[in-house]
Amino acid sequence: MDNKKTILIIEDEKVLLGSYSEALESKGYSVLKALDGYKGLDIIAENIGKISLILLDLMMPGVDGLEVLRTIKDDKDKYGSVPIIALTNMTSEKVIKDAFDLGATSYLVKTDLDYEGLIKEVNKFLG
Repeated sequence: MDNKKTILIIEDEKVLLGSYSEALESKGYSVLKALDGYKGLDIIAENIGKISLILLDLMMPGVDGLEVLRTIKDDKDKYGSVPIIALTNMTSEKVIKDAFDLGATSYLVKTDLDYEGLIKEVNKFLG
């Protein structure tokens, strides 16, 4: 049985998705990837109980991160309950408050984020 912890990254920027994924995999995490909120929600529902943490971009076309948070919060039976780290470049207090109100457990500003910071934050929840 593989006891690697699984992280789902929902991020619409392919370059960031790839680099976050690479950084986490280099630290021994298993990574699932989604380029949009719809796919992310599908992956969560299909892997309930297997995902240890979600990294969620807030600004995406289609279903944005706040809507993903709202959907998860409104249907815990379907999506379960795991820590969610919101990723965004938006620093508006309202957006941050909305993300936390909808169930985000942490919040990272992408422009301030390096791989070390990402790993450190992930390890807070999964270390």
